[in-house]
Amino acid sequence: LNTLMASRASRAFSFVENTSLRGLAGSCALAGAGVVVSGLVMRQRMLREHPICQTACDQLERSEEVRRWLGAGEVSTGGVVGGYVDIQEGTAAFRIPLGRSADGGAAYARVEAEAEWLRVPGAASASGPPVEERASARWLLRHLELEPPQGGGGGHGGQPPLVLYSLEASVPESKWAPSREPSAIPSAVRNLLPNTQALLGDSEAHRFVLTLATAVMANAVAFTYLHRRARGLERVGRVLELLRLPVDRPAAKLRAAAMRVAERSIEARALQPKQEGGGLYGWQAADTLYALAPVVSPAAAYDLLLAARRDGNGEWELTHVSLAEPAETQVRLTRGGLATGESLPIAQAAVAEMIGAAESLPLAPSTRGAGRGGERSRRRA
Repeated sequence: LNTLMASRASRAFSFVENTSLRGLAGSCALAGAGVVVSGLVMRQRMLREHPICQTACDQLERSEEVRRWLGAGEVSTGGVVGGYVDIQEGTAAFRIPLGRSADGGAAYARVEAEAEWLRVPGAASASGPPVEERASARWLLRHLELEPPQGGGGGHGGQPPLVLYSLEASVPESKWAPSREPSAIPSAVRNLLPNTQALLGDSEAHRFVLTLATAVMANAVAFTYLHRRARGLERVGRVLELLRLPVDRPAAKLRAAAMRVAERSIEARALQPKQEGGGLYGWQAADTLYALAPVVSPAAAYDLLLAARRDGNGEWELTHVSLAEPAETQVRLTRGGLATGESLPIAQAAVAEMIGAAESLPLAPSTRGAGRGGERSRRRA
């Protein structure tokens, strides 16, 4: 399980690393749209599968009175159903499409229902105490009306709704019930969404929107940070490739001597190169060397900064040794001209500036004569 989670985290980080900010924004928008669409589809399924909605659709499609009202030969309840179901208050309302009237207007039926709560006795159990009673809702149709068709050129304009069935309500209608007020929003869109007026005035909806906005902002900040960090690491990698030095015998000896100097300044006594084979990055002139070497200890990782010069006898002598945080090194190597384009002179100047600005650790006398060319020369007696 841990391996699977690590693999998924690695793929996620790789996606963030290799995708632009515009691509990440598009992916987040697409994911958000997918969540909204999934929620609306589940809402439609819940409304369609409610027993009152199914019963009302069946009655409306078979009703001769509905056909006469519409002036159409067939009634179809297919399409987007609007409404709500409040199981806590025991009320429900549906706005069911009926197709088109003879004059071309869009027709809808409004259905209201309320729940009657029943106590269902539990079944006896042979192996233990009987199961406790449970509450069950029996939904009752209390109101059914036909809304005047909208649009078209027929004579339904201005007419009141045609009430087919109505009982006195025992429970008041919820604020989430479909609005009876005319709206410029297309009926199919109104049915697809909850009651927008109730949504705008609901405190819980406000808290949900605030929580959602906070979560989106937090994810945006996290994605931006990870993306910039990944891009920074990529730039650092390109800069280090420009600065890569061959680790010959004199360079290896200088690095080993610098590591011994650095070990005395920290508690850990086991500094070693971070990379296999020991990477060394910087630049070297005839008599001058500026370099950094990633190293690790059992407690932390460092960038070992070192400078050396060659004397008249060809022997290299350390002139500077210090330790830097890798994050600080990354910032210094990618700022300025390196932020937009890598070039060897700018990279070399950045390394020299970084070493010159750091305070050197105390150097031991043994740092003299770390190497000479490829081999140490013999001193003449």
